[in-house]
Amino acid sequence: MADYMAVLHGHQMLLQFFSNEKKRTGFYQALNKCHAGVGEEALQLFDEWWRNNIQFEIYVTSVSEHADTEDAHGRLSMWRAFGHVSGARAAIVMRLPEPAEALGLRVMLSPVAYFNYVELEKQLNRVIRSIKQHKEFLASLPRDIVKEMMFITLLNAAVSLKHEGFREEREWRIVYIPRVHQSKLLLSNTEIIEGVPQLVYKIPLKDSPEDDVVGVEIPALVDRVIIGPTTYPIPIAHAFMIALQNAGVTDAASRIVVSNIPLRP
Repeated sequence: MADYMAVLHGHQMLLQFFSNEKKRTGFYQALNKCHAGVGEEALQLFDEWWRNNIQFEIYVTSVSEHADTEDAHGRLSMWRAFGHVSGARAAIVMRLPEPAEALGLRVMLSPVAYFNYVELEKQLNRVIRSIKQHKEFLASLPRDIVKEMMFITLLNAAVSLKHEGFREEREWRIVYIPRVHQSKLLLSNTEIIEGVPQLVYKIPLKDSPEDDVVGVEIPALVDRVIIGPTTYPIPIAHAFMIALQNAGVTDAASRIVVSNIPLRP
C-alpha cells in the first residue's frame, strides 16, 4: 500500500456509524435475535482487535482492476502515480485463480468500495436487514461462529473502504491477517522499504494442490507485461522475456507489450 491512512479511512467511517446510538442499537438488536448479547460481543471484539493490532497485524497488497481496453497501453493515471519518475516501470497483468483454487493461502481478496458516508450507511443498513431476514439460520449456527462472521465482516469493511475521490483507480486489496487466518504457506521476512524496516509477507507463486492452492504459478498467473513509458523499452522488454522464459512461460515474447502512451518518463 502506498498510504497507511487508506486503511484508517474505512475505520473512521465505521466509527461514525456506530457512534450513533440508534444505529448501534439497531445492530445489536438484529444480531441478538440470533444469540443473546452476540451483537455487543462482536462489536467489542472488533474494537479491541482494531485498537491493539491494526498497526502490526494487517498486511495488504493493493492491485488495480485491469480493463481489456488497457491491454496495449496500461492506464495513464497509474503510470503517473506509481513508480519512481526517473525509473523504468512495468505493469504485470494477472489472471487471478478462481476463489476455490487458492483457499489454502488464507488471504482475503476484496474490491475497494469508494463510498461516501451516505453510501456506507445504506450498505450497513442492508446488512442489518439481511441479519433480520435470516435470523433463524444464524440462530442455528454456534454462537462463536456468528460472532466471528460479524467480526470478519466489519474488519473486511474497514480495510476495503477508500475515499470516493480515488474511484478511478479501481483498486482491489489482498489482505492477510495472520492472527485471524494464519497461513502455513506465506513467507515472512523483515525488509527495508524506503528506509523503513518492516515485516512483510510474500505469497509463494507455486502450486500446492494438497493445500488447496493451484493457478498461482507464473505461466498461469501472468497474462501480460506492459512496459511503461521509458526511454529504453527494448532492453527492458528483453529482460522481462528472459525472466518469463526462466519461469516456464513458453510464449514469453507474445505476453510483452510496450506502451506507447505519451508520458515523459
